[in-house]
Amino acid sequence: MRYDARMDAPEKRTLALYLLSVARNFEPRHLDLLVAGLGSLDALMDAPESELRRLDFEGSRLERLLAARQGCDPAGALEHLNARGIAFVGWGDERYPELLSRVTDAPVGLYCLGDVSLMRHHGMAIVGSRKCSERGKEHAAHFGRDLAELAVPVVSGMALGIDGAAHEGALAAPGPTVAVLGCGVDVIYPPQHRSLYEELKAKALVLSEYPPGTPPLGEHFPQRNRIISGLSRGVLVVEAALGSGALITAKLALEQGREVFALPGPLKSPYSTGTHHLIKTGQAKLIENVDDILVEFGTNRAVLHSERFAQGGGAAQGGSAQGAIPFQPGLSPEEAALLEAVSYEGTHINALVKKLGITTPACIAHLTMLEIKGLITSASGGYYLRV
Repeated sequence: MRYDARMDAPEKRTLALYLLSVARNFEPRHLDLLVAGLGSLDALMDAPESELRRLDFEGSRLERLLAARQGCDPAGALEHLNARGIAFVGWGDERYPELLSRVTDAPVGLYCLGDVSLMRHHGMAIVGSRKCSERGKEHAAHFGRDLAELAVPVVSGMALGIDGAAHEGALAAPGPTVAVLGCGVDVIYPPQHRSLYEELKAKALVLSEYPPGTPPLGEHFPQRNRIISGLSRGVLVVEAALGSGALITAKLALEQGREVFALPGPLKSPYSTGTHHLIKTGQAKLIENVDDILVEFGTNRAVLHSERFAQGGGAAQGGSAQGAIPFQPGLSPEEAALLEAVSYEGTHINALVKKLGITTPACIAHLTMLEIKGLITSASGGYYLRV
């Protein structure tokens, strides 16, 4: 299938986002620039080059975009990806991760293999060094399993060492986990993780901002770290030396307003210098178990078990964490569940009462607290909107 100018606007918008993804390093702010200059994003497909050259793109972005538009058949490419089971999720798509959409330099498109719904849920990142101790890998697997058993998606980078152990722990639960790659989703890197990759693809989710076929270049890995933290409510650093890429993820998480946690290690271990630095400088909270993490988000194991597994899903039954309650610092479990049910377009209080199975007075009380905390706003006619 090739591009047809008679395609409707949503189709053209998806094609435009794919082109921007292929052109690389386009962010939401560049979409605003295109809309301001062309009137709509879908107009990119038909706009003459002269109009595009009037747009104020910095660096080589415009030339890369023109080259992508000249040499790519986006409609045919997306059809080919779909045939291979690779989903392209563009900015503004209802499947695009809500947490990641709040990141200023979020990618305009994601390529996904597996259960796309997993990235819509608020996960917990587990990261650490490739070179690590056996004890560190045991800790990563333990935390990965504990979180996944509570239907909290474990987000990591499928690297050797801590990352791979975290994914393996989550899969053993069995429970949800998301691997963010620094290459195309069809490229297995590191090659030692072929079996892990196949299991992630079949039972969980593998994603990347890089088009399929993209090789694992060194500069991709620091860049992909913003997606690992961006998909997560918090980041746990298990083992990391000073200068480790895991510390880059921790730094990005702090910039994104996420919680950062770190495990202490043996005093003379070179694998603990980075985590100890995070703790000593106040950049990370020292934790010893999953309960230490949960309490920071106003919940606990008992609440998550009762709320999640009562719905008939969750990790214990091999579910994909549908309806999982997101972590939100400072919220009670009831407030967190209610916040997740309120849409950005507006949700009526009667719908909230019915969905959550609570009384109207209780619902109003929780809504009032969420409004005080600046997370929702009330509208006329009994509607509430997420902000």
